[in-house]
Amino acid sequence: MPVSEWADTYRQLPADSAEPGQWRTSRTPYAKAIMDAFTQNDIHRVVVKSAAQVAKTEILLNIIGRYAHLDPCSILLVNPTIEMSEDFSKARLSKMIQDTKVLTPLFYGNRANAKTRDTNQTILSKFFTGGRLVLGGANSPAGLASRPIRILLCDEVDRFAISAGSEGDPVDLAAKRMTTFWNYKMGLFSTPTNEGASRIDIEYLAGTQEEWQHQCPNCGEYHALDYRNMLADYTENKDADGNKTVIVKGVKWQCPDCGLDFDERAIKTSPQKYVAQNPDAIYNGIRSFWLNGFSSPWLTWAEIMREWLEAKGLPAREKVVYNTRFGLSYKLAGEYDDENVFLNRREDYPAELPQGVLLLTAAVDVQANRLEYEIVGWGIGEECWGILRGVVRGQPTQLETWNELDLILDREFYFQNGTPLKVSRTFIDSGYSTRSVYEYCNANVRKGRFPIKGKGGAGLPLLYQYGNPKNSAVLLTILGVDDGKQEVFARLGVSEIGAQYFHFPRDDEFLGKRGYDKNYFKQLISERRVVRKSGGILYTAWEPINSEIRNESLDIRVYNLACMKSCEAKRGVEFWTKRAQLLKAEYLIQRQEVTAPKQAPPSSNNTVMSRQLDIWT
Repeated sequence: MPVSEWADTYRQLPADSAEPGQWRTSRTPYAKAIMDAFTQNDIHRVVVKSAAQVAKTEILLNIIGRYAHLDPCSILLVNPTIEMSEDFSKARLSKMIQDTKVLTPLFYGNRANAKTRDTNQTILSKFFTGGRLVLGGANSPAGLASRPIRILLCDEVDRFAISAGSEGDPVDLAAKRMTTFWNYKMGLFSTPTNEGASRIDIEYLAGTQEEWQHQCPNCGEYHALDYRNMLADYTENKDADGNKTVIVKGVKWQCPDCGLDFDERAIKTSPQKYVAQNPDAIYNGIRSFWLNGFSSPWLTWAEIMREWLEAKGLPAREKVVYNTRFGLSYKLAGEYDDENVFLNRREDYPAELPQGVLLLTAAVDVQANRLEYEIVGWGIGEECWGILRGVVRGQPTQLETWNELDLILDREFYFQNGTPLKVSRTFIDSGYSTRSVYEYCNANVRKGRFPIKGKGGAGLPLLYQYGNPKNSAVLLTILGVDDGKQEVFARLGVSEIGAQYFHFPRDDEFLGKRGYDKNYFKQLISERRVVRKSGGILYTAWEPINSEIRNESLDIRVYNLACMKSCEAKRGVEFWTKRAQLLKAEYLIQRQEVTAPKQAPPSSNNTVMSRQLDIWT
């Protein structure tokens, strides 16, 4: 019995699902061929590259259910992390076992109440009559390299760690456990990530490359639905802060062959099928499938196109839509020909601080004979203004060097209307002269100055790990610098002034040399993202374009980006609203001091701006 027939006969969806009750493969017709490939003779590897919300998790559950019921064997399901496997087990797997009546006695025996299961049943290990299901994490080698398995299912492989501990590639590690079975099956599922470094892209190209296509009601030709053939009737509005809102009134698909337009209902009810682009790969035992969100019964075309139109021009948001809606890998921003594109983009500020700045952060890179710093302004939508870039000459082991840095970080910067603003938080790299950095930060923690340390490697988020004051002498923050560099380059690619746009100033009468010269921009674009191979797996890394050009400007901008994100963490848009209110209050206080009799100045710890520092909590 193929998996789709088993699911249509036995599978029950839980009461809290979007469509509870009996499973119907006809609801997601593209799922049938994927599921049935797992019982097809001579097929050993099934690859699914897809958008989100296309019933991928339910397909995995149906495969597990069918084998546990009709062909019991050893099964391993691997998620990117152990925690994700635990969540899958509790939130999805246990419900399927309880609600699908043919499975309940296989896993729980004669116990009427599933909660009274024996101690052999754990969150990550489920025994059933004749077999066992183990759930593991790609970041942990313990569950990947022991017992033999016949069915291997890997979910979200593009988010797997490069190595399971020190054991090597997690997919290859798990696959070695199938060598004793002639009838083994491997399933690799994932939304793609970045072009050139996507594991699911590589696996898909090695297979039959079957695209889910719809028939044109006019000419009869079959085509995969592509966002470039979608014609959206929409209006676009921007608020005072430059945030874009799109209202989509309707979407039609235009056939690339005959040129006629059809609405969503006409295309979703037209004949559909998979069309293989590399059919001979079936002789290698590999079937691969691709489908996007336009075919999902739970996503409307208007919803997808609204997300895309609002994301256009913002690389970080574009990437999300490409991956999760279009089911495509995203081509990230990379090299620039030279620094002139940014030199020519510099602008004149009306004062030390341009209108729109709501927060000042600073970042410091520590070298053997100097401290390099940058002060940056941030506004709504994370729009960014470079304020001051410079160097403090001196050894970091000398107190005088840090005292000179204090003169810069402690000063006030002014808007055109006279409102002052001080640096709220500073991140200082502790990779060199660590002890000196820790001592300085500990002495200045109330001024919001914190040590950081960069950590390379794909998949680490920019704010990777916060120091725990209970277990550490310092509030050290670990940054995922690869993610940070890609974020900086993505924002350098934003060409429209507004959210996430990087402004750079010319030298002016207020600060003299602001530091944004030819050398600064050479350093800012001094690295490029390259594709490397380790253990047979492609991954991305950042390497210098020219070994003679330093990269401090790039590193410092990454630190500033992380510093800003640490300030707005857990507050989001509300944080920027409160910052705007604070600055308005500060301006009114300044004007009042001009007209009202002067009073004793408040202590530095009680000013409005000091209260906003919000020291690390």
